[in-house]
Amino acid sequence: MKSLQNISKLSLLGLSLLVTFAACSAVNNDVESLTDEDIELATQILTESVSDESSGIMSSMYDAVSSVGSDGISYRDSQDKAKHNDRSGRGREGSYSYTYDPETGTHTLQYNRSVTNGTFSKSVSLLNTYIFKSPEGDFVVRPRANADSIESVDFTGSKSGSVESRRRNSEFARLDTFSIAGLHSTSSIVSIDGTHHGEGSASGVTSDSVEASRDYTVNIELSNVEIVKDTVEANGNLEQGVTGTLTYSIVLNKTFGDRSDTKEIEGTIEMDGDGTALLRFKRILKTIRFSLKDGSTQD
Repeated sequence: MKSLQNISKLSLLGLSLLVTFAACSAVNNDVESLTDEDIELATQILTESVSDESSGIMSSMYDAVSSVGSDGISYRDSQDKAKHNDRSGRGREGSYSYTYDPETGTHTLQYNRSVTNGTFSKSVSLLNTYIFKSPEGDFVVRPRANADSIESVDFTGSKSGSVESRRRNSEFARLDTFSIAGLHSTSSIVSIDGTHHGEGSASGVTSDSVEASRDYTVNIELSNVEIVKDTVEANGNLEQGVTGTLTYSIVLNKTFGDRSDTKEIEGTIEMDGDGTALLRFKRILKTIRFSLKDGSTQD
């Protein structure tokens, strides 16, 4: 499994390493040559990198706006019920530890999540940091007791994990870095700027019974991402309250049977505020709508 120590270093090195790799390797970045296989694999990578139950960006958003303290992590009001459903692919928290550094105002949480549901199982280790600030810019030392005093949070979420299912096994390491504002009760909209960096590998059998494997690096930038508080309150989840654009770039190394190839794939993901997002590929007409909750797709 990819380690948290390795993924935490990506906050400093990830972008430069990706640029170096792209410049020095024989990557086929002719996106017009994308095959159906390329699109299928890129869709798997992106839906897993974004959706909540796959420990993607949405999962980190939940963590970033959660209530944290020495006694655990919890979600606000009606979100708790949705997040703690035993049948959810998100999993429950365990092996929890918490520290606070008064010099930097940093709250650090380390814990695990796991879930087993039929032929599906997932295990994830997480390391999150938070710096909560008031509207005046002061550190919020006790965020759970003083939730009404929080205006902003600087959040990092490092995670590494593995997933096993009937047709595919995979490993991943991910790093989300968010700057969030508008949490104070006087604001109706929460704004999020940030980035996602991920890498991983998977092997399994395609729907045509072909042995396949792939490893990848993905970078995603959040642009104009907003959460409408009233919508979240009405629906009890973030997925139906979030809008904005994610711009992505994937370097994909894949093997199908006895064929291997490397591609660079780019495009955008538009979150529509209805619990779904629209995946687009650069210069390719294909569009795919998927669920921000579980990553399930519709063409």
